[in-house]
Amino acid sequence: MMLSRAKPAVGRGVQHTDKRKKKGRKIPKLEELLSKRDFTGAITLLEFKRHVGEEEEDTNLWIGYCAFHLGDYKRALEEYENATKEENCNSEVWVNLACTYFFLGMYKQAEAAGFKASKSRLQNRLLFHLAHKEK
Repeated sequence: MMLSRAKPAVGRGVQHTDKRKKKGRKIPKLEELLSKRDFTGAITLLEFKRHVGEEEEDTNLWIGYCAFHLGDYKRALEEYENATKEENCNSEVWVNLACTYFFLGMYKQAEAAGFKASKSRLQNRLLFHLAHKEK
């Protein structure tokens, strides 16, 4: 058994190499993270921008979208409900909120939000599934 190391586990060398590695890194863009389906990274980026004050107008919508795709439906519900309270509410919010209610088993709320949504294929599909749940 060999106990010696070529480089020490802690010391100056480790800190110096970390600085060089970080220097070449850049912050990824939201579109890149979403195209890679890295929803955890996308939420992290959006929350960081929200904390720093660089929040965009659709931040609630994107955090809700990422949380929904990660299976965190309660978090998605909070974000979508906050987005519906805004003045210039995006029309997609209602159908996304309805889908979130559906996955949480809140079928009456899903139906109400679904009817508030603009006509789309997703709205039609959601209302179809809700009709089957009523039987």
